[in-house]
Amino acid sequence: MKRILFVLSVVALFSLSSCSSYYYSVLESNDTIGEKNGNRDFVIENDSVFISYCFYGEDAPISITVYNKMDEPLFVDWQRSALIIDDVATSYYQEKAPIQGQTESSYSGDAYRWNRNYSITDGYSAGSFAGEIALPKGVSFIPPKSKVESTPLRLSNFPFDRIPKDQYTRQKFAKSNSSVVTVRVKKFTEEDTPLAFRSYLSLYTADQDNGKRKYSTFESSFYVSQLIKTGNVSPASFDAGKKQAGDFFYVHNVKGADAGLIVGAVAIGAAGIVIESTLTPNSY
Repeated sequence: MKRILFVLSVVALFSLSSCSSYYYSVLESNDTIGEKNGNRDFVIENDSVFISYCFYGEDAPISITVYNKMDEPLFVDWQRSALIIDDVATSYYQEKAPIQGQTESSYSGDAYRWNRNYSITDGYSAGSFAGEIALPKGVSFIPPKSKVESTPLRLSNFPFDRIPKDQYTRQKFAKSNSSVVTVRVKKFTEEDTPLAFRSYLSLYTADQDNGKRKYSTFESSFYVSQLIKTGNVSPASFDAGKKQAGDFFYVHNVKGADAGLIVGAVAIGAAGIVIESTLTPNSY
């Protein structure tokens, strides 16, 4: 498959240009199993399970929902599930995730002392915390007739700015405030797309007597079918973005910043796409 070569630099740039552009992308799938629902999420469904993928947002966050339709528990094995680009797999499970936040509390009320004298007290405290949390063994438990939602990874450093301007078609576009601007549009097939990837998901049920696991796997493929370069037209002014369609994501490219340092990212494949973990402590 044709790919746009892109070398990822891990050198942080300290001078940023004011020139930037938004790229809006529409995803498609040629899978024989699965379809898009009313929210344009990609859906796979059978008698036992309902799985949906939503990519809406900046840098294509991979949001996965798994609903257990059965009368017995279902498990998602994230360690045996992965995102695959150019035949390179990146596990959806990351052993540790950073945590940070702030705490704040106040109190007021009666205090009871040993000498049976009462007094009214009040106070305030605040603080912050940071560190790492060791996640479970990468398995999500789904009780019968319930679901789990997770956004374990997102993409970054798309090489869309390497596509020559003369390959786009210029079109008029009406912003949400009814003003009209000119944008550049390019359509792709699965053979010439600048980005194609697969998702491999492992689910299992367990025998209550001996704990033996029965696995089922679901694989889905996706590719960018349309790319819209809009200059400084932000998502707030872009109607398709406001609908939060599951097959729609955007990239904000700032010249001079696209080769910046990305902490904890893994560069994969000739496409130069970067995968970033977006796990939170309660993701699994």
